Formats: sequence, C-alpha cells, structure tokens
Amino acid sequence: MSAAHSLAEIFAEHGLRPRSQAAGHTEKLVCPCCGGGRSRENSLSLSIDTDGMGAVWKCHRGHCGWTDGGRIQTELRTLPARRSPVSLASQKPEPHPVEEQVRDERLYGWFEARGIGQETVDAFRCYGASHWFANGGQQWAVVFPYYHRGELVNRKFRSADKQMMQDRAPIPTLFNIDAIESPDEVIWVEGEPDVMALHEAGFRQAVTLKDGAPDRLRAENDPARLADKRFAALGTHEDLLSKVKKFYLAGDMDEPGQALREELARRLGKHRCWIVTWPEGCKDAGDTLARHGAEAIHAAIAAATPIPIDGIQFLGTGTLLKLRHGHPPEVLTTGAGATDQILALPGEGRLIVVTGIPNHGKSSWVMFVKVHLMAKHNRRFVVFSPEMQPWESYVAQCVQIRSGKPFWPRPDCASMSDQEISEAEEWFRERMIMLVCDAEDDAPTLDWLLERTRIALLRHGITDLLIDPWNEIEHQQGNLTETQYVGRCLQRLRSFALRHGVNVWIVAHPTKLQPEKPGGKVNPPGMYDINGGANWANKADLGITVHTPKGITEIHLNKARFRRWGRRGVKAELEFNNVSGRYSTPTGYCGDDE
Repeated sequence: MSAAHSLAEIFAEHGLRPRSQAAGHTEKLVCPCCGGGRSRENSLSLSIDTDGMGAVWKCHRGHCGWTDGGRIQTELRTLPARRSPVSLASQKPEPHPVEEQVRDERLYGWFEARGIGQETVDAFRCYGASHWFANGGQQWAVVFPYYHRGELVNRKFRSADKQMMQDRAPIPTLFNIDAIESPDEVIWVEGEPDVMALHEAGFRQAVTLKDGAPDRLRAENDPARLADKRFAALGTHEDLLSKVKKFYLAGDMDEPGQALREELARRLGKHRCWIVTWPEGCKDAGDTLARHGAEAIHAAIAAATPIPIDGIQFLGTGTLLKLRHGHPPEVLTTGAGATDQILALPGEGRLIVVTGIPNHGKSSWVMFVKVHLMAKHNRRFVVFSPEMQPWESYVAQCVQIRSGKPFWPRPDCASMSDQEISEAEEWFRERMIMLVCDAEDDAPTLDWLLERTRIALLRHGITDLLIDPWNEIEHQQGNLTETQYVGRCLQRLRSFALRHGVNVWIVAHPTKLQPEKPGGKVNPPGMYDINGGANWANKADLGITVHTPKGITEIHLNKARFRRWGRRGVKAELEFNNVSGRYSTPTGYCGDDE
C-alpha cells in the first residue's frame, strides 16, 4: 500500500483516472498495467474507502491480476531534510533467470542499426526477453535494466513496435546513475538508447528519467506539470545531484523535449544548465550517432550554450525574433479589482517585499492574495510563518479565505461543515507546504529555509516561498553591519528567485514610526523604513505597503522594477471582511492616485 498526500497523488502515481474521487465510490477502469487486453475491457475494479482516505483496486484479467492500493498521509508537516521520496509501494523486481536473458544476433542487430556496438550493450547489461504487452500480447522485447548502488531496481521493456513498459512500482531512479562517479558534469538525455549512444561516443556520465518527457508542453503553472511523478528520481538522487557543477540538457528537439528541458532547468538551477542542440534533421543523440557518428555528438556538446542568467547574457542569432514572437512575461492578478487596477504580480521568479505598521493587515492581505494565486494561477507555496502557531491555525485561516465561511463555529453565521473542511484540506495539501522549526537547538536560519525550499522545489515543483515575518529568522550577522547583512541576504534570495523561477515573498516590519507632529497621524511606511536601510528599496523587485488607518485598507505600490507590474506612487483601497478574511473593492470605488 502506498502513502501520499491526496487521492489524486495516489491515482496519478499508478496511472488511474477515475471519474470521481468521492468517499465510497466504486468504478470499473481500463487497467494501466495490461491495457485491458485487445478489447480494452474495463477489467480493473477500483474502490475508494468509505472515509475517503484511501483506495484499493484489482485487475480481473487472468494474464494480469494486478492488485494494489494506497492511503493518504494524515500529516501536513515540514519537509524533512534529506529524506528519500521512495513510496512505500516501491519494490525491487525479481531478475530474469540467466537462461532467459538472451543476447543474440537479433539483440545486437537492433542496437547496431542505431550505431551502438556490442561492447556498449554488454556494458549496460541489456538483453532480449519475452514480455507481455497490451497490444500484441507476449512479444520479444529489449530489456534495459536500471541499477542503483549495484542493485537491480527497475527494467524497461521495449517491443519491436516501440511499445514501452516497466516493472510495477519501481524505485524512482535515473538510468545509468551508478556511472556518475565525478559530479563535475552530467548529460541529461531522453531515453535509454540515447544514454547508450552517448556512451558509445565516449560520454560515460549520461542519465535519463525512466518516464522520459511529457506528452505535450504544459503551462508553467499547470498543476499536472508541477506534480509530475516523472521527476521523483530527483529526490532519490538529491545528494548526488546537488554536487553536480554542470548539467548538459541534451534531450529531444521536439516540443515535449523542450518542456522537459525547461522543467529540469528550473528544478536543478538554471545557473548549472547548458543547452545542447543536435544537428539539423536529428531529433536526439541516437539520431545524431546513427547519421553522423560520434564526432557530431562531440561537436554538439562542445557547442552547448548556457541558459541565460541575469547578469550573464549573450545575444545569439534569432534571440530578439524569438522574444518578439513568443509570449510576454507572465503577470498574475491579486484577487480584488481595486488592486488589479494598480498592480500586476510577477510570475517568473522575483523578490516581493510587503511592509506595514503592525496590526494593519499586511499578513492578512498576503494570505488572501496567496489563496487567490493558488486558485486562479495554480501557484504552489512553501510558507514559513512562525508567529502563527500552531501551524495548523495558519492553514485553517487559508481554508476560511477560500471558503468564504468561518472555520470555527460562530453564533451569528454559518460556519464550514466537516465535509467542506475535508475537501479544503485535500485542496491545500496539493498546494501548500508549511516549514516548521520546532527544535529548541535548531534555529531557522536563511540557509535552513533555502535548503528546505530547494527540497520542496525538487520534489513538489513549488512556485513561491513566503517568509512572514522577516525578523523571525535567526540572523547570523557576524562582523557585518546590519545594512551589509540585509543586503547580502536579499541578494541571495533574489538570485534564488531568478535561478529557479520562484517568487520570494517577504513580510517585513518597519522601524517604529513617529507622527510628523504630536497627535498627528502616522504616514504609511515605505521600503526605506524597514530595518536594514535602503537595501529593501534597492533589492526588491516589487515593494508594497499595507496601511489601514481608519477601517479601509490602503495598498500602496512603492516599488515596481518594470512598468508591466504597475506605477510607483499609486494606491488602491480595499474592504476587509474579518469573518472570512477576504478583501474586496468598496462599493462605488473609482481608484485613487497619491
């Protein structure tokens, strides 16, 4: 039985697509293991537990008989450091007996047609064997064994007509991972034959994901892309991959290959990634070897270009035309019409700073916007909010905003039902991870936060990091002045945001403000009023003040690095509903400029 954070994760992991995920639901499906045979019958019986927390299934075809199940993990806790993501359902396959591992002219001829010699085939311990496929039944297949730390952990089976299957519930690993002896350089390709083609050309440190590229190019915020299980091996080999200095992304030249390249670069860090372009008319490394030989592979890798990073840019041929005909940088809405008139949030990985006088609603507004971004733009957040303890209370407030009803029972209005809370819990489980440091001797430093955020990025494809508030981090200033220290921290966070395409949100308290004259009102604080000086104004890509002097909340835009996000000096007014935690545009509001 496997454990996951939701039924959707369990079903996605096993390739199941039921029409409903309701508690107690039963359904007949096409078995993803056997394909339902030639007639594609609905041979698999699926039953969701009556509590909605798990499911079991069984295929009733005699040639298959696959049975399995899974239960939802009940905790929503901090990400543990350095833990392998291997599912409880993962298992090692039973090796074929030696006499069934056929290495004959048919096998070597199959590889020879692709320019791969017998020595390479034997080095990867490939062989031919009979295997059952959904279309065609029992057939001859090329077997690609996956080894991790010297042990067989998976096998991919490829029929003569390009059908692909693998062992059930394998440990998520990379093909050829044991060949990575030195972490200096690793080449990523798309498919086991391409790894072997590179080996034939003399490149030993090449790997591939077991499931290859996605079928189509998805939007960056598409939840199916963010939750794609094909990237689980990045967590299995997390320690080794973190030490690699340079990745060559040398996958296929088609649209799915481009999607795979972009997501690998985002998760591994763009600063470590170089793009390999195969010769005209060649789709991948295998095509290049078969048509042009090993020299062409060497030439393509030698000509690899780095993924552009802010500050190190090269204007290549066609760069501006690609920009002209591509999509403009994504901008995101805020969830209220008044603020959308003055402000558009960046979507590509920027540093966003929000300040305001204590108890004027800056955390409440950020929480409201965060829930909106999850619902409207499919964003996924890692949240560090130590002032909101226990952490479950923070989640409850987010649930309340999404529902529009109070989480706790109230005498004056209807609160959320148990069913609504359970549904919301599953919804947020897919979209929000809490970072909680509850060890007395393990203070939450900036390094602690970034390490766990990297883990969440690798394993779960998060898009945003929220630190609320900044002063709750254990600041290790050393011999630096406060201004120098803050500048260095913000530069690190900004670089992290740009490299990984992750928006970093910081809620920062200002210094104690005084009215211009005794008894006068306190003006809204700006970026220069935050402890640490002008670095907040200089380093932030977007600077926002939340100010609530007389019941109406004012959103002031203090800094916008690009005009597409808004114009400095404008403000919007919002009404706050303290029952639901939602913000809305006041009736009759027409906007206002400062």
